[in-house]
Amino acid sequence: MLETVHHLILHVVFILFTILLFQMVTNESDSSTKRFTLKFFFMNLVVLVFTMIFPVVYSSGYVYDFKVIPIILAFLYGGKRVGVGTYFTMLVIGLFTDHVWLFLLMNYAIYVVLLIPLSKWYGRLNWKNKMLLLSVFYLFIPITRSLYLLQKDELKQLPLVAGSTLIIWITLILTAYLIENRLEQIRIKKELMKAEKFNVVSQLAASVAHEIRNPMTTVRGFMQLLQRETLTEKQKSFIDISIQELDHAQGVINQYLALAKPQTEEYEVFSLTDTMHESVDVMSTYAVMNSIKINQNFENDLMVKGMKIEVKQVLLNLLKNAIEAIKENGEITASASRHHDGRMMITIQDNGAGMSSEQLKVLGRPYYSTKEKGTGLGLTVCYQIVKRMKGEIQVESERGEGTTFRVYLPGGV
Repeated sequence: MLETVHHLILHVVFILFTILLFQMVTNESDSSTKRFTLKFFFMNLVVLVFTMIFPVVYSSGYVYDFKVIPIILAFLYGGKRVGVGTYFTMLVIGLFTDHVWLFLLMNYAIYVVLLIPLSKWYGRLNWKNKMLLLSVFYLFIPITRSLYLLQKDELKQLPLVAGSTLIIWITLILTAYLIENRLEQIRIKKELMKAEKFNVVSQLAASVAHEIRNPMTTVRGFMQLLQRETLTEKQKSFIDISIQELDHAQGVINQYLALAKPQTEEYEVFSLTDTMHESVDVMSTYAVMNSIKINQNFENDLMVKGMKIEVKQVLLNLLKNAIEAIKENGEITASASRHHDGRMMITIQDNGAGMSSEQLKVLGRPYYSTKEKGTGLGLTVCYQIVKRMKGEIQVESERGEGTTFRVYLPGGV
């Protein structure tokens, strides 16, 4: 028994060493803040090969190893493609080892079916819930094996099952901790890079915006005076166009100033339900002009703590973007409700053109926009406002299927 434990601990050291080596050769371009890809697949492949070639074999048909760890990690941290690839790789390795191949195929096919839906929302959980989910899912495996051994009257193997279960469970939690720690480091680094970019934009806005606004205001005033003169219709149209472009430039400068201005106002508790209704009413005319219907679904008495004018700015910007993302005869659903964690959840969903995964990664950065004449500052301001209120913005989108923005704000006391 002691020799078996030593053998299992050797597997633990190898797995943890492989995880650390993977983190050393991984950079931010190889992963997002929730998923790893190709290098992660090869890391799981290395662990699979080692643990399946050198398993603990009690007797014919009873093999104890750590292959469940790379299978679980592949789905939860690599996604469906990495997980399915790891599963089929395990089956291929099983053909050349002491494993009963039919058992591998059937047992792990059940785990795959369970892991695919779990992998979609695993990344949204907090640390404690992730560890709880990992523990519950893994313990399902030794419990079913123990019941099988009891049925076959193989009581001598139960101590080995208990010992290996404890060691594998601890290893699974440690590997998950290392991966979560790496993801957190990537997230923090990206947040620092974003903050640095915001700081550059803020400094630029503070030093330049006011200097530009003054001459623009003067030019606009003289153009309005020219409109009173006797001019041809063509000349008047040129002045109208010039004033419109000046107003557009003024709007861009205001967005810069929104990034730069210090926020000294105190937050207050106000009705999110009323603010949602007001925002939709403001944008309804713009939607009708584009043959777009806005569906409303707001819970009553929703209260948030913040600045009403800023929250309204976020809502108007998201609704405007949704309208402009739809080419013709579309629908937008605006809803607000209490989330199960106590926060207020605002959802703006459209059935427009949608965005690719590459576009989603850079969404909210200054100067990036999917619109032809967009500056990207509107969403940048939205992200800053929500972050300042200790909220969160989540975006889901797919090409040709539309986009869904979810804004989470702290509830009012």
